[in-house]
Amino acid sequence: MDASEHDQERRAILIGGAAALVLSQAGRASAQITTYKGNAMAPTLELALTAYVQIGAQEMIGDIPGGQGRIIPITGGDFEGPRLKGAIMPGADWQTVRPDGVTELRAHYGLRIDDGALIQVQNYVLVRTDAPAADGKPAQRTLRGVITFTAPKGAHDWLNKTVFVSTLNEPSDTRAPVVIRAYSAG
Repeated sequence: MDASEHDQERRAILIGGAAALVLSQAGRASAQITTYKGNAMAPTLELALTAYVQIGAQEMIGDIPGGQGRIIPITGGDFEGPRLKGAIMPGADWQTVRPDGVTELRAHYGLRIDDGALIQVQNYVLVRTDAPAADGKPAQRTLRGVITFTAPKGAHDWLNKTVFVSTLNEPSDTRAPVVIRAYSAG
């Protein structure tokens, strides 16, 4: 197996293995530890970084397989976490709005760590809006994802060996129009 095939296999395993975790636990700063049959422990979540993302104007692609396509440029920003700090490099968020109302986001961009290291980021997010509640409460929008980092060997190699789930918010904070929180699942 060459390096490219190994990388594709690693991503498939990370995305597939973390999907259930994303749906059930992302968005909480930590999950409770529960013992299951065979002493398997439920994963805990720990905040790895918060990214403040700047974006450009949305462009419509039109009808594509699976729904309506659109792209939103990622123009920059910054991020910080307990072990990482730096700048967001430009990229793009390719989106598909499915007929069932769910939006799939596939963002690809980079991070420049303050020590000079360059990290590739791929973030796959599902956006779902629930129907308004019967008691009149507004519909709730949920944005959860699986994020993978490809880092050089050395100080940041731990990013290659960790499963991450993400939340994405459109905050009222004026620092950035989009805030992504990546949680390591341990």
